[in-house]
Amino acid sequence: MNNDRVGFPSVFKAAYETGWDIKNTGYDYGDKLLNRTLSNYMFKNPNVKQFLEGYLNPIVVKLLNTVKYIRIFYNYAVPKDYQKIN
Repeated sequence: MNNDRVGFPSVFKAAYETGWDIKNTGYDYGDKLLNRTLSNYMFKNPNVKQFLEGYLNPIVVKLLNTVKYIRIFYNYAVPKDYQKIN
C-alpha cells in the first residue's frame, strides 16, 4: 500500500502553531557541551581537542537530544511530531 501523504507538511499544523511563543527553552549547549563538562587540561593537547570538539561533541549532543525526543514521544499531552524540546 502506497501512502502518498507521508512527509508532507500540514497546513492545519502551521495554522495551529502560528501564535505559539515558547519561552524558557533552555541553554543551547550544542557547541560547548564537552568544553564545559570536561577538564581544561584535556583540551591542551591539540589532537585530543580536535577529537573531542569535532567528533565526540556532536555525538554526545545527539544522544542527549534523542533522550529528550523519547520523553516527548511518550507524553500524551503533546502532538506526536512536537519539535520544541527543552
